[in-house]
Amino acid sequence: MRRLRVAAAAALACATAAAAAPSAQDGLYTAEQAARGEVLYDEQCASCHGPIRAIVPEMAALLGDHTFRNTWRGRPLGELFGFIRETMPQDAPETLTPAQTADIVAYILSGNRLAAGETPLPDDPERLPHILFER
Repeated sequence: MRRLRVAAAAALACATAAAAAPSAQDGLYTAEQAARGEVLYDEQCASCHGPIRAIVPEMAALLGDHTFRNTWRGRPLGELFGFIRETMPQDAPETLTPAQTADIVAYILSGNRLAAGETPLPDDPERLPHILFER
C-alpha cells in the first residue's frame, strides 16, 4: 500500500511539473508580435543569419533549420531570449530592448512552424525560463 501511495505521489508531482512548464507549442506569441519580429529580424539579423526559411550553409540559419531546433529543443525560451538580448546583433550586442527581443523570438518560433496564439510572448525574462522550446 505504501508503494502505491509513493507511486501516486510521484505521478502527481510529475503531472504538476509538466503543467507548470508550458511548451513553446502552446501558442505563446501573437501573429502581430511575430510580424513585428519579422521586420526586426530583417533589419537586425538577416545579414548574418540569412533570410526567412532560407537554409544557407555558410550562415547560422535560425528559421526552419534542423540545427537550430536540435540546439534549442527542450531548453527554456529564457535561454534563447537571454542569448539574443545579450549577444545580438553581433556588431551591437545588448542594443535590442526586451520587447524587440520577444518579437524576434516570436518570429523565430513562427518560422519554425509553431502556431501563434492570443497571448504575447512575455518580454520579461523572469517569466520566460519556464517555457520550453519543444519542437
